Amino acid sequence: MRAPILKVALVALNIGEHRSLALGYVRAYAQSEPSLAGVAGFVTLDLEAETDPWWVTYRLSRMEPDVIGFSVMCWNARAVYDACRFLRLVLPDVYIVLGGPEVGPIAEEVLDENPAVDAVVRGEGEEAFAELLLALSKGRSPGRVEGVTARRDGKIVSAPDRALIPDLDALPSPYLSGALEPLDGVAYIETYRGCPQRCGYCYEGKGFGRIRSFSQERVEAEVAAVASAPGVRTFTFIDPIFNLTRERLEWLTALMEPHARRGIGLHTIEVDIERVGAEEAAMLRRAGVISVETGPQSTGTAALEACRRRFDRERFVSGVEALKAEGIAVECDLIVGLPGDRPDDVISGMDFIAGLDPGRLQMSTLHVLPGTDLWDRAEEFGLVYNPAPPHEITLTREIGFPDLRRLEVMGKALMEHYRARA
Repeated sequence: MRAPILKVALVALNIGEHRSLALGYVRAYAQSEPSLAGVAGFVTLDLEAETDPWWVTYRLSRMEPDVIGFSVMCWNARAVYDACRFLRLVLPDVYIVLGGPEVGPIAEEVLDENPAVDAVVRGEGEEAFAELLLALSKGRSPGRVEGVTARRDGKIVSAPDRALIPDLDALPSPYLSGALEPLDGVAYIETYRGCPQRCGYCYEGKGFGRIRSFSQERVEAEVAAVASAPGVRTFTFIDPIFNLTRERLEWLTALMEPHARRGIGLHTIEVDIERVGAEEAAMLRRAGVISVETGPQSTGTAALEACRRRFDRERFVSGVEALKAEGIAVECDLIVGLPGDRPDDVISGMDFIAGLDPGRLQMSTLHVLPGTDLWDRAEEFGLVYNPAPPHEITLTREIGFPDLRRLEVMGKALMEHYRARA
């Protein structure tokens, strides 16, 4: 059998020891595509975002790839861009492709500002990246592939958007295909794509539009594979809302309960806590849930309205208490710098969370992310932010730069208080 024509390296610069599920999907799909059989060979490189870009370049140069694909988020974009510049010096003929929520919504701008990058895959990347590789193997321009923005004849061109994949089961499982190895604590499963909420600071709902689900049979097969993998004691679901519906919660509880009985746990799932009562909390415990992450992001009326975020104070409190009663740790999230929030609103949010005494508090500064409503309406809301990733807010109409920094310090002190008690 002839050697693959294209050597493809898929690279993720992760937080800590995490692994990229997105690249697992991209690789699984490309490896299963009949038109790429014997045409492309793949290797995945998972590194930490703090890895020196020169070291990233060294690792990749040893592989001598023809194509390099990077998964790009707001928090690793600068490191990715630096690595691309160095790679262009060391491997002048390599074809560099970027994908992910940081680059897809602003693909032409990314290519204009990063001459070392050859193409950007917009939106869901599985089909588009495979077709891009096929185009390269046949000497055709990737700029004609739907969902791809690329350089062609000295210009940056964008092909039409690619439609969302209607049947998610058509995507080979990263775990069942062997493209991704389940590892303890860093194995992730998704049961659907999209989000029913349209929070202005988040790309999830806007990026995928409608909710599409994997079949129960597919999810059950993945759970069985991950939960039975050697050394795996915890994993998680990355669905934006684990308890999306009562029926789904009942199904997932029944699916996970046998694994939970033998000590397999779920860490840090995201829940709509306002839908959690005593019965739902007991179901989550039976499913092996160790900890949950939830809002409220803000308790300020103006910020909630601007971001289209609902908040029912009484139901939120009730949900936290129900989970605590079942021994499930609760992480409450607040965002500093949302439009409409004044300093007093942020402090009131801290007081509210501290009064609940959850297991953990996570305070983060607003990042105005490409493709989100806040990105599109920044001028309308009076948001001033760093245009370079990770796009931290600098000041808002309601909070000046000094007060933002003071609120960050207060938030950090409160987070450290909770960490010290853990």
